[in-house]
Amino acid sequence: MSFWQENYAFIKDVYDMRHQKMAEWMDNVEKAISRIMADKVYTSAEFKRERDNFHALCKDLERVEVKKWLRQILEILMAERAKDQRAKETELLDSLIKKHEELIPTVSKTQIMVDLYWKCYAYGDELKPHIEFLDGIMLSSTREIAPSCVENVDELIERQEKSLVQLDTKRSVVTDLIDKGKLILANPDKPKFLERHVNQIEDGWEDTKQKAKDRLKLLQDTKEAWVGYAENNEVIATEFDKAKDEIQKVKKKFNLEAAFDDLAKRQKIYNDTKTTIEGLFDQIKNNVEVMGLTIPEDKKKNVEKEKKAVEEKLAVLIEFKETVDVVEKFCNDLKTFDSSLKAIDSWMMQATKELEDIKGASDKMPPEDRVARTMDLQEDIAAKMKIIVKEIENEKTLLPQGEKVPQDAQAHKDELTRIHKYVVELHNKVKKECDNFSEDVKYWAEYKTGIKEFLPWLTGVENDSTNGLAKPSSLQEAQALFDKVSSYQKQCLDNLKVLEAANAAAVKMTTHKDADAEVVSLRERYVKVKDIADAWVKKVDTLVKEWTLLDSTVTELNAWVAKDKTEEGDNQFSLEKMESTLGELKTIFKQKESLVDNL
Repeated sequence: MSFWQENYAFIKDVYDMRHQKMAEWMDNVEKAISRIMADKVYTSAEFKRERDNFHALCKDLERVEVKKWLRQILEILMAERAKDQRAKETELLDSLIKKHEELIPTVSKTQIMVDLYWKCYAYGDELKPHIEFLDGIMLSSTREIAPSCVENVDELIERQEKSLVQLDTKRSVVTDLIDKGKLILANPDKPKFLERHVNQIEDGWEDTKQKAKDRLKLLQDTKEAWVGYAENNEVIATEFDKAKDEIQKVKKKFNLEAAFDDLAKRQKIYNDTKTTIEGLFDQIKNNVEVMGLTIPEDKKKNVEKEKKAVEEKLAVLIEFKETVDVVEKFCNDLKTFDSSLKAIDSWMMQATKELEDIKGASDKMPPEDRVARTMDLQEDIAAKMKIIVKEIENEKTLLPQGEKVPQDAQAHKDELTRIHKYVVELHNKVKKECDNFSEDVKYWAEYKTGIKEFLPWLTGVENDSTNGLAKPSSLQEAQALFDKVSSYQKQCLDNLKVLEAANAAAVKMTTHKDADAEVVSLRERYVKVKDIADAWVKKVDTLVKEWTLLDSTVTELNAWVAKDKTEEGDNQFSLEKMESTLGELKTIFKQKESLVDNL
């Protein structure tokens, strides 16, 4: 039995121990790597310990002698051992060696990462004092402050300005650190915390500077608010007094143009005053708001009370506006009143002209039209009278009453009185004319009725007169013709009464020019007809008389001739008398024939 076999147990223990040590070493290396690569962010001292531990473990990274010894000893020990035991042990060693070979690249990479990480931790250590500096400035720029006076604010402003000077002094150093961090960040294997470090210094610098500026601005605004608050309270008090004085100057004026000029002036003063006071109060509110960000609570309550007192005085603007609005309403009412009077005055001239036109043209229109126009005019006057009555009532409240009335106001009163009087008189005139024209309608109706009766008769008679008279062929026809022409003559007399009655009605009208002309025309026509009728009567009367004489002469002659034939006649017959009677009869006959021809 060889040495190795005799001491197998001892040597195997040594082999196992070294095998185990190798495995433990690799486990420790892996643990060290996992700690280094962990997400945990170490302090630089903590990371240094991990780095030194890792470096110590990796001093003999290749372990060539150990692996060679383990393989040689295993071959000797397993030379006379069973095949399965030898295979098992060989597999374990191969597995160990393979693990070691796989670990080497990881360790090499980790070594590089350790150097990179160490730079990052060193960078963090370098940043630390600057971060603390920024934190100090940030704290001073964000801590609560409660200045109770302007002097406190001035002290805080001075400190804050010093902080900004310190920040400007550190600018180049911090900028270099930021650039350095960004350069390291360019490495793709950089740790996650490095970005936080860079962001912390970069954002922290900008944020701190901004906060410092904001705090300085707040302090400056606060100082401005303190000063502005005092000044604005003084100024607004003066403006309140001015507003009260201006309110007293707002008066009613009764000259329309002057009233509106003064109203425009007062409105401008009110608007300017309102703008000024509200602007000042807005500034005071802003002052209080800014001061309220920093001043102590007790001081804040006092300032709020003071602001409230100022706010209550804003009521003077309401009073000012109400006063101006009253005058504005008065001016508008006065303008309406004046416009109403002017409109009525203008209408009065038109209404007067209308009445004159009705009277002047009354002979050219029927009485019904005259009545209609005067009634329309009366309605217009009644409507205007309602307006005047209303304006009389308005005047009582619009214009001053009593004995001492301003001249401008009295002018409006006088104008109202003049217009009222004029319209009343115009109303009476129109009413009188309307009454007259109403009577005319009655007379006009009587007149037209007479004309309607007279005119058809006249026209008929005129037509008959143009036809002439029929020539009678006997005494009876002559007598009948006489009766007819006598009837015409009587009708003329009767119808003349109708025409005269119509004319009598016409002359009672207010105007009867057209009626007079028509009556004259009808009379002229009547006279012609009457003359014809008279001539006819005269001619026919003469004819009848001649014809009657002729007829009685013939009758007498016939009776005389018949009597002569008797015995008594024989004794009385005279040839001379007969000749004389026949001559007379012949003369009468010729006269009758002549009269018939002249009909």
